[in-house]
Amino acid sequence: MHIEHEEHDHRLQLPHSHAATLDDTVTLPVQAAGPGQLTLLTPAAVHHQVFTVVRLRAGYDLAEVDAFLAGVETTLSLLWQDNAHLRERLAAVPVPPSPAERLAEAEQSAQQTVEVAREEARRLLDEARDDAERLRQEAAAAAEAVTRAARLAYRAAIEEQFDHFDSVLSDHGRQLQDSLRDQLGRLRTVLEDLAAPSRAAQTGPLAAP
Repeated sequence: MHIEHEEHDHRLQLPHSHAATLDDTVTLPVQAAGPGQLTLLTPAAVHHQVFTVVRLRAGYDLAEVDAFLAGVETTLSLLWQDNAHLRERLAAVPVPPSPAERLAEAEQSAQQTVEVAREEARRLLDEARDDAERLRQEAAAAAEAVTRAARLAYRAAIEEQFDHFDSVLSDHGRQLQDSLRDQLGRLRTVLEDLAAPSRAAQTGPLAAP
């Protein structure tokens, strides 16, 4: 921060320590402002500010001006540091999603949920089909086993009935045979009794003379 004792235009210039001559005027960079905004000073701009002192005119005390500018520079430096820290903290804060982003996330989540539900429904349907097929096969096997057991039981019952009938017929056959033998014996006796008087009549006249 310097106050030159040369009379020239009031413009921002580099000090002589930066190899600038009286005729070499360099415009310092300052933070550009948008339309309707003020141009902000930087600590470097304050540090390199050069004031023109007109000779033979009353002016301010140069030491006081330098001291004031030093305070301004320090204040601006602190403000710029605070601003940089605030910008870093602001950049570190997560930006909440916009309504469009939230809507897109909700749609994506809903689509994923629907897809998961469809997959689960397909899986349950496949399991139900497999269970139904297994139950059908088990029922068919059980029905076949029952039918086979019924056939075997029916056959066994029929064979038992046949055995019973055979036994009954055998018993009746023996009884019938015994009855027939008895009747034949009686018939033979009756025939023999009937034949006896005939033989006696035939032999009687021959024995008389």
